[in-house]
Amino acid sequence: MTIRQRNTPAYRPHVGELVYDRRTGRTGIYMDTIGGEHYLRPEHGGREWTAEPHHVSPAPEPRDSTECLQPR
Repeated sequence: MTIRQRNTPAYRPHVGELVYDRRTGRTGIYMDTIGGEHYLRPEHGGREWTAEPHHVSPAPEPRDSTECLQPR
């Protein structure tokens, strides 16, 4: 894991994009930025929450469940 540099800009998601909130460990749909905070909504519905922009990153790629079943 790398440490974010102070001068590095925060990730800027697009409306409707699935993102990862590193502070809470949750993924959510990016809705908007209001008052300097990103508003995120759970993928399958539920209560919206806010996240600071420097805590938000692109959602990790989903792993293929068959990967675990492949013999090594």
